[in-house]
Amino acid sequence: MNCLHCGTPIPAGSRRDRVYCGNSCSALASYYRRKNGAGPPPRWQHPAIESADPALRAAAGRARQLGETHGWSPSTIRCALDGLMALLDGRPAGERVTLTEIRARTSRHTSVPRVAEVLAGLDLLEDDSTPAVRSWIERRAGELPQGFAGAVRAWLLVLLDGDARARPRSHASIYVHFTAAQPLIERWAANRGHLREVTADDIRTVLDPLRGHQLCTTATAVRSLFRFAKKRGLIFANPATRLKAADPGGSLLPMTDTEIRAVEQAATSPARRLIVALAAVHAARWAAIRDLTLDDVDLPNRRITIAGHRQRLSELTYRACKPGSATAARPGHARPTGTS
Repeated sequence: MNCLHCGTPIPAGSRRDRVYCGNSCSALASYYRRKNGAGPPPRWQHPAIESADPALRAAAGRARQLGETHGWSPSTIRCALDGLMALLDGRPAGERVTLTEIRARTSRHTSVPRVAEVLAGLDLLEDDSTPAVRSWIERRAGELPQGFAGAVRAWLLVLLDGDARARPRSHASIYVHFTAAQPLIERWAANRGHLREVTADDIRTVLDPLRGHQLCTTATAVRSLFRFAKKRGLIFANPATRLKAADPGGSLLPMTDTEIRAVEQAATSPARRLIVALAAVHAARWAAIRDLTLDDVDLPNRRITIAGHRQRLSELTYRACKPGSATAARPGHARPTGTS
């Protein structure tokens, strides 16, 4: 391309929208335009916008629309148009573009997710990529001993996709199940060559050292694995049929002296002392405390209704609820004064 003013060839590697060879030609051209009353030259347009290919032209318009909607920078829009031109120019109408091809044929400056978003909006995208969780399943199952790898891989894929009688599990559940079962499988593999050779004694041996939530999580994963294996005919009998692990429940930890002093300093008003009593004695959550009304408190019978559950009012809470203490509110007021 040559300079519009002097005709000198524009140096190679220049910006595509450059039309003058230097600042002097640009200034002179602007001077003569003003002198002659001519308007400025038309602004540079990306070739994809004026392409003769309908699919490329529609994709370019879609990219500009998404860019304006989502606040893409001009350089991001320009790079997306470059990628679309590389992919769609000369392609047969209606032929889809795979994600692998987008990654391979676009430049490193082009945003692959944005190009994919444009093509997906035009129904021209074919997602041929493997989800990360499937790659993770293949990799981790492949690390297991041969007699166990196939069954564990099939188990994890059923957890991921579900089947006729089971809904798909979340990716987090799959990670937790495998992380709990992997150490057990590696221990069994030292003496057993296949999952069908594992006995109930083998399971009890590896579960005996576990306690609390770790035991509950591991037992759940083991039951799930052997239930699946029995259903698919991978084992003859289910050694985890009678396996049970009690729910460990929540762990109650005593408050430290620092935490107790902080509560004492915060409970400076009757309303705040009532909130502390409800939380400490009745284990009331903040939402239940916030929704309490005067009708929920029955002082003569020493009863209180918290989150729909009627229970006895403790002595500490009763003293905090007595008129003139925390409920010095006008009749019908929905909450104790000072609550939020």
